Amino acid sequence: MEIYTKIIDLIFPTFEKPQESRFNKFFKEYKNRQFEDNKLKLNGYKIYTGEDKRTTILIKNIPKNMTKNQFKLVLEKIANINYIYIPLFMLTRFNLRCAFVNVVNPKSIIDIYIKLRKINFNYDNPDTNIEITYSNLQGRKALIDNF
Repeated sequence: MEIYTKIIDLIFPTFEKPQESRFNKFFKEYKNRQFEDNKLKLNGYKIYTGEDKRTTILIKNIPKNMTKNQFKLVLEKIANINYIYIPLFMLTRFNLRCAFVNVVNPKSIIDIYIKLRKINFNYDNPDTNIEITYSNLQGRKALIDNF
């Protein structure tokens, strides 16, 4: 019996090591993703004191039937923006429920955050709130070049 187990071990190596390495790889990616998420989170104190001068934000969970002009009107009532990009799904012509917005003054991000969180855009699911984070692309020029 021991001979057979040794032969099987030689022919079919154990799968524990690859699973552990796959898990370690996933864990490292997860930790990096958490670090990236923390890097993109808004910090109201740093924005208010002027430590954080980033101006481009990503707004998630906007209504899918809202057009660029409608959302731009809402944002212009709140803050001075100089660029907005809402990606569209071409088959349905609905947006992908997110928007990239570049503001002129970084402190106006606080106003956008406060006022957009009060508005309930999603009538079908009132529990869904708008999420606002920093974008990986920063600045109006970077947005125009990418989109």
